[in-house]
Amino acid sequence: MMDEIIALIRCRLPDGPSSLSAPLARDDVLAGDERRLGFNLPALLKRLYGEIGNGGFGPGYGLIGLSGGALDDLGRTAPETYAALSQPGADDSDFIWPTGLLPICHWGCAIYSCIACAAPGFPMKIFDPNLHASINSWDDAFFAEGLSFDEWIEAWARGEDLWEKSYGDDGAVARELLRRQ
Repeated sequence: MMDEIIALIRCRLPDGPSSLSAPLARDDVLAGDERRLGFNLPALLKRLYGEIGNGGFGPGYGLIGLSGGALDDLGRTAPETYAALSQPGADDSDFIWPTGLLPICHWGCAIYSCIACAAPGFPMKIFDPNLHASINSWDDAFFAEGLSFDEWIEAWARGEDLWEKSYGDDGAVARELLRRQ
């Protein structure tokens, strides 16, 4: 199945992997980042970083890379973004980033799709701080996308609009917000 998803992703890249600005991630970079993060990454994600490119392709503004890879809008890699979000909130001491929740795709406006690397099956979650109500805990800024990482990236590779799947009228975020009312 991984080989099929990788082939689909290669087809989505207009000029192939060589057109990406992020180089391939070496095995030592993958292992070092996993060690520093304190958790394992999904096998498919490691293959993508090592065979397609260290970020810079995929949904939203593209996958955020590991060390030496594609950066998010703040100039950070995925491990750097995780470390920054894991720091106690200077403006809000109640903000606690979930352990093992790796931001992997930036959508703009501080919205990230994240992989729950500490959970079985590597489910995807959306972090949207814009939907946080200050009277609630920060739990209200996290939304299950209803897909594993493998299903999520395969859906993108097949041409599905992942933003619509989350934020469309019948998307995961819209359904959860309706349920919370």
